[in-house]
Amino acid sequence: MKTIYKLLIAFLVIGLAGCKKDLLDKTPKDRLSPSTFFQNETQVKMALVGIYSALPPNATPGQFFQFDFESDNAYCQDAWQGSKEVGEWQTTSNSWAPYSKWTQDYTIISRANEFLKDVAASSVSATTKSQMSAEAKFLRGYAYADLIAYFGDVPLITTVQSLSDAYVSRSPKATVLAQVITDLTDAAGALPVSYSGTDVGRATKGAALAYKAKVLLYNQKWADAAQAAKDVMDLSAYTLYPDYASMFDEAHENNSEVIFDIQYIPTTQPQPWPSSALSLSVWPTPNVTTDLIDSYYMTNGLPITNPASGYNAQNPYVNRDPRLAASVVLPGSQFGTITYIPANDVVPSGARPRKYAAIGIADPNNCSLNTILMRYADVLLMRAEALIESGNSTPEVYALIDQVRARAKMPTVESVEGTGLSQAQLRAVLRHERRVEFFMEGTRYADMLRWKDQSLVHDAYGYDKSLLTNPASPSTWQFKQVKLETRTFDPNKGWLWPIPQADIDINKKLLPNNPGY
Repeated sequence: MKTIYKLLIAFLVIGLAGCKKDLLDKTPKDRLSPSTFFQNETQVKMALVGIYSALPPNATPGQFFQFDFESDNAYCQDAWQGSKEVGEWQTTSNSWAPYSKWTQDYTIISRANEFLKDVAASSVSATTKSQMSAEAKFLRGYAYADLIAYFGDVPLITTVQSLSDAYVSRSPKATVLAQVITDLTDAAGALPVSYSGTDVGRATKGAALAYKAKVLLYNQKWADAAQAAKDVMDLSAYTLYPDYASMFDEAHENNSEVIFDIQYIPTTQPQPWPSSALSLSVWPTPNVTTDLIDSYYMTNGLPITNPASGYNAQNPYVNRDPRLAASVVLPGSQFGTITYIPANDVVPSGARPRKYAAIGIADPNNCSLNTILMRYADVLLMRAEALIESGNSTPEVYALIDQVRARAKMPTVESVEGTGLSQAQLRAVLRHERRVEFFMEGTRYADMLRWKDQSLVHDAYGYDKSLLTNPASPSTWQFKQVKLETRTFDPNKGWLWPIPQADIDINKKLLPNNPGY
């Protein structure tokens, strides 16, 4: 896929240079259109890549890590980045974050609709049409699944619109969900299980089934979600990557756990500004909350609040779940070539994300680390969750969670929490596992929205950095917590984002807006 991106960029440069050669030729050469494109498989593939190219964030609040800043995991104190007001439940219809998500998803949808129309009339082989149409349907389903998770009822558009029919009302969420399932089912039926060479990164059968499981889970279709997740597992195409920490390094991209990701290329197509490297390892805004740090268990599987856990408040990071040190730059830990001293850092919380930070990269503005959007651990935990919510407490539920824990060298559920757990107990185990497994992968805020658990919306705390100064004498350190931000759930707004005012101003049929806006 990265090579295809390079070819598309080169093609556009050549095309733009050539538009001066024949002023009498009225066929447009400064843009892609059905009359100049879709003439062969290479061109159709380039057009398809045009849909994929809408996947990277289109604005700062659309960056995947910003969704952790909106949750109880982390915090960004700079209002301009867009996540602060969301985390504070102060979002309005003029906020940047909803506008960014809305416009990005509908860009994907409009490009997919145009592609499906034009490829159907092209002269490429039926096999090519089938597979590439399936990819376009997958991407459209991906975007609509995202929209209904955040906005509820949204306009359902599956054809290329003219100006006269562009003013569309919102369709019920259930109607859009049905279209998403249709798109993802169709895609799964036509996509290959895997790719090789330059095609790695394109949507696969496993990706379509995994996102089908996700949208079904998010919409409480428990039995169907469990089956879709099992369908991914039955492909035998994925395994848990053995080393959790290195899974997020550029050297280990496209590993056995990755189901779908955003692919980046150094220099020609790096991560959009601000990159994860710039935001997480350089800027003063990626605060990790102490609530998140404290949520990681001891290596014996017990929470730090359990007197039998062996937790030492003066040496708090010893014998902790290995995923903590792999995911967070902790006080006194290695931060590139230096020891991390919170008092010397500008991050207010005294702890930074390590995952996706690409610490030590030569140019943080030229970060080409792929962003994993779906991985096999999520499939395992989605199936476990769907089974739990269905009232199923069979050994399979334990085994699914145990697989994820085992990779992190953490003990089994049976050996710590025990067997014969109730639905509520298993639910708590599952939700904790999701939090520590997927920190800084953009999933926590979406989980909060779908679980509708108001207890997760609370003030954000960090360390008092002034008490964490000398790493040579950690016995003098004091891990005192201080409040960083006040967060209060607004029941009038509930769990949905507002339809952007900019779109309402153009199309009054989008009214009424969601409650509280």
